Amino acid sequence: MSEAELKKALCSKQSINDFKDWQIIYSVHSNPGKKALEIASILCITENKVYKTVQKFNRLGSSWKSDVKRGGRRQGRCYLTIEDEKLLMKSLEEDALSGNILIFRHIKEKVELFVGKEVSDDYIWDLFSRHGWSKKVPRQHHPKADMAAQEEYKKNSKKIWLPSH
Repeated sequence: MSEAELKKALCSKQSINDFKDWQIIYSVHSNPGKKALEIASILCITENKVYKTVQKFNRLGSSWKSDVKRGGRRQGRCYLTIEDEKLLMKSLEEDALSGNILIFRHIKEKVELFVGKEVSDDYIWDLFSRHGWSKKVPRQHHPKADMAAQEEYKKNSKKIWLPSH
């Protein structure tokens, strides 16, 4: 790529991570005599990051950033496939609707039994989030409570409570 094309690609990036990666490529191209360590110190990154970024660019060409996605569920880095998670959540839903599951610890034990190893609390919350579950908590007042009577009681009750003798 020419220097003008690199500059155009650099200036058109919306995310900071894409901008930084293209900044490395532009810096290496526009400073042919500089070593990776010097470019890394100027850009406040590691020398290894310079080498890896340039290597990917040289191997894949100008479309090298289109395939890179950050975050999410990577192959081999998750306990269960989405299909297995759906199966697990279906069994948990049946237990929850029948009233067998009341607390988080019970759910975590069932998930660990299904997975076959210990999992973190965050994994359970992420599992709930992925499948549209939310934590249900008791309501703060009774649905048949008479709010007017409660307000009347607050207005007319004693302000100081003394022990009875």
